[in-house]
Amino acid sequence: MHEHNRNRETSISKANTLRQTGEYWDSHSLADYADNVREVSLEIDADARRDRTAIASDRRSSTPRRYGSTKMPDKLSRICWNTSGWRKPTGDAVHVETGRTYVATHRFGHEEWLFNFEWLISGYRYGFLQPIGKFYQKYKGNSCSILIYTVTPEQETLLVARISDAYIPDEDELRGIFRKYEDSGWLDDMRTDIEIIGGDLKAINDPKPVEIANIRFRPENVQIFDPMLRVTGNYRFARKPRFYHPFNWDGILPDTEVSPPPHDEIDPTRSERERTRAAQEGTRVDPRHVRLQNRLYRCLCQKYGKSNVWYENSYVDLTLKESIGCTYFEIKMESTAKRCIRSALGQLLEYAHYPTHSRAKRLVVVGDARPTDTDRQYVSYLRDKYHIPLYYRQFHWEANELGDEI
Repeated sequence: MHEHNRNRETSISKANTLRQTGEYWDSHSLADYADNVREVSLEIDADARRDRTAIASDRRSSTPRRYGSTKMPDKLSRICWNTSGWRKPTGDAVHVETGRTYVATHRFGHEEWLFNFEWLISGYRYGFLQPIGKFYQKYKGNSCSILIYTVTPEQETLLVARISDAYIPDEDELRGIFRKYEDSGWLDDMRTDIEIIGGDLKAINDPKPVEIANIRFRPENVQIFDPMLRVTGNYRFARKPRFYHPFNWDGILPDTEVSPPPHDEIDPTRSERERTRAAQEGTRVDPRHVRLQNRLYRCLCQKYGKSNVWYENSYVDLTLKESIGCTYFEIKMESTAKRCIRSALGQLLEYAHYPTHSRAKRLVVVGDARPTDTDRQYVSYLRDKYHIPLYYRQFHWEANELGDEI
């Protein structure tokens, strides 16, 4: 601002310096102030603009701009509702959003593959967050931690995950990542996922690299809240759930609770509209499950010999025959090891013992989700308490191998 305007406050932010104005709009959305803005008309001198552009172009060609990994304020970032752990689109978000949002228009969000850890590049997951995309030019080259939240069909705000040390790559890096998506067939997989849920394929027919990915992070830097945490405090991001805005975050988790909210004293029943629970995906066969099953089959065959490995024998994903007995492998494509174990345990017990048999000596749950220390304690406790020979092993896509048992 000019010197004579330093004491004047702006009409919305009430700031009197450019720095204060910038800090205000870092944590606010203009969508909140639609009634306070007015249309303006501008005249542009095309000749003058062309001259300045030519100078800028010459400067870039002689000294390319480089973006260092600097730390910017941590962010709160909303993602659309999903019932498959944000590994693929599920079509459920359209029941939450109305109006002219991207999801309401196209029936999917680009962030619905955020935690598909099959798609790793040099140990990094490249994903998309709409709030980051809104200010991409400002954020690129910076890193931050991001607290991810979503809004349910019941309009509750839930914390999904915390990503530490996320980085916003520049355009050159994203162009290379886009080529990797194309060469690996991942873009075709995305189109197939969209087609299955009846989404708008035109929205991804000819995407820009920055529309496919705008952040990168390591899977080990992701803490997924299982179950998701319901926000209970009176926070602005929860009061304005319809906005996809990158609110600044102080690094402290908001007030939350795990248990569901109290039932309505007048009518405690829930909606009878058909819906999908976030922890219970439908029975459609996931091609990612098949890909992991095939890879694991080949790994086991290579190590133990093809004659000792059975593929889908008596409904078991994979069976390893050894002199001490059989090991059953049940594969689950869930976003956390805890969910993989929850989903597989009943199946493994039935396959091994129903009605009164002992067909397997070891029961192994396999997923690509990284186990936490709590997961290790849980599986060990089940073994000690109930004498169940249960184990979990993570499959590493890039290394094409099973991790250690827990």
